[in-house]
Amino acid sequence: MTNRVYKGNKLEYKKFRVRGNIKSFRDLEIYKQTTQLSSQIYDLTFPLNIKGKKLMEGELELLRNLSKQVPRLIAEAYGDRFTSKQLAYQKLEQAMRTISQIITKLDFLLTSIVHQETKQILINFVRKYELQRRKTLNLKRAWERWEEKKEKV
Repeated sequence: MTNRVYKGNKLEYKKFRVRGNIKSFRDLEIYKQTTQLSSQIYDLTFPLNIKGKKLMEGELELLRNLSKQVPRLIAEAYGDRFTSKQLAYQKLEQAMRTISQIITKLDFLLTSIVHQETKQILINFVRKYELQRRKTLNLKRAWERWEEKKEKV
C-alpha cells in the first residue's frame, strides 16, 4: 500500500513522517544535501580542451558562489523559525529562487559545452537541484502545517 494519492493533478501524501529528531539545522536532510552539492560544484573543473574555457571558468565561479548560498539560507531559516516565521519562510523562498538561478546557470553551461562527460555531470546537477527545490518547498509547507496545528491546540 502506498501513502501517495493524487488529488486532481497534484500528488499528496496521506501521512507526513519526520525522519528523526531535529535538534539543529545540521539535522535537516536538505541542509546536508545542498552542502554536499555545493562541495561537488567546488570540485567541478572543465577539461583543458573545452572551447571558451576562460569564459566558462567565470560562469563556474558564479555557480560556485550561488551554490554556497542555499545551505546558508536553509540554516538561517531554521534559526529564524523560532523568532520570526515570516522571515524563515522568506529565506526558504529565497533558497528556492537561488536554486532556480543555479539551474539556469547550469542550463547555460549545458548549452555552451559540447564535451559529453561534462554535459552529463551538469545534467546530474540539474536533476539533483530540481529535487532540492521541491524538498525546500516541502519543508516550508511542513513548517506551515506544523504552525497551523500548533495554533489549533
